[in-house]
Amino acid sequence: MILLFLGFTFVTGKAQTSKSSLLWEIQGNGLEKPSFIFGSFHIMCKPDFEISTTLRNKLSETNQFYGELKMDDPNMQQQMASKMILQGNSLSALIGDAAFPTLNEQFQKITGMPLQLFNNYKPFMALSLLVISSIPCTDKIQPETEFVNIAKQKNMPIYGLETIDDEISAIDREPLDSQIQSLQKVILNYDSVKNGMLEMTAVYKLRDIDSLYSYMKKKGNVGDFEVNLLINRNKNWLPVIQKAMKEMASFFVVGAGHLGGQDGIIHLLKKQGYQVTPIKY
Repeated sequence: MILLFLGFTFVTGKAQTSKSSLLWEIQGNGLEKPSFIFGSFHIMCKPDFEISTTLRNKLSETNQFYGELKMDDPNMQQQMASKMILQGNSLSALIGDAAFPTLNEQFQKITGMPLQLFNNYKPFMALSLLVISSIPCTDKIQPETEFVNIAKQKNMPIYGLETIDDEISAIDREPLDSQIQSLQKVILNYDSVKNGMLEMTAVYKLRDIDSLYSYMKKKGNVGDFEVNLLINRNKNWLPVIQKAMKEMASFFVVGAGHLGGQDGIIHLLKKQGYQVTPIKY
């Protein structure tokens, strides 16, 4: 669910090969039936994503569904918003009275809403809206929701790998002043943000976790960002994933950035002795 987008240079890569994919089958290590994990893009233009027959079939072969959060919770958005309130502070105070009016005006031009509406919330709220606004279409889709809808149709139980408190805690590890700098950078360099979103979508559509991970590294998504929002969460999710797979065949959907790299979920599962195989879809 975390919508983070940093850096704006083009990265090339190879299309999906037999050695990589966004869809992986997990077998062995005592599992009675295989489970599957899919790397998602949290929100994108509808024409850029569809659940293929293969994806539907693999989901149908499992008995329970896991997202990063419990996606069928009707109160999820409200709970998250309540936990994003700034305590004893405001965006205008953090940004400064001199700079805030200009950022407020530019933010409204981009999103149709004044930044002032988010004045009592942590910068992540405004950043998320900017990222959503950077997607160049009116018909947007949230792939996780599409998977959840299919799981509901099949009466599959739906769970989350972490709680809202876990996710907020990961966000809060980024210092407020750093979050403010990111917010200002995105607002003042929005054309670059839009170009970057196009590039990120293009890399994602290669369906290759290695290309995507290389892209993120070249974007500067390293250091505290990588540790707090990728590596630590991957390690926290691993025992949850293992427990779920032992109970029954499971289908997991997480942000694709969590799959690649030496600390990515695919490599972590292999280190635990699982046979993890890419599947073309």
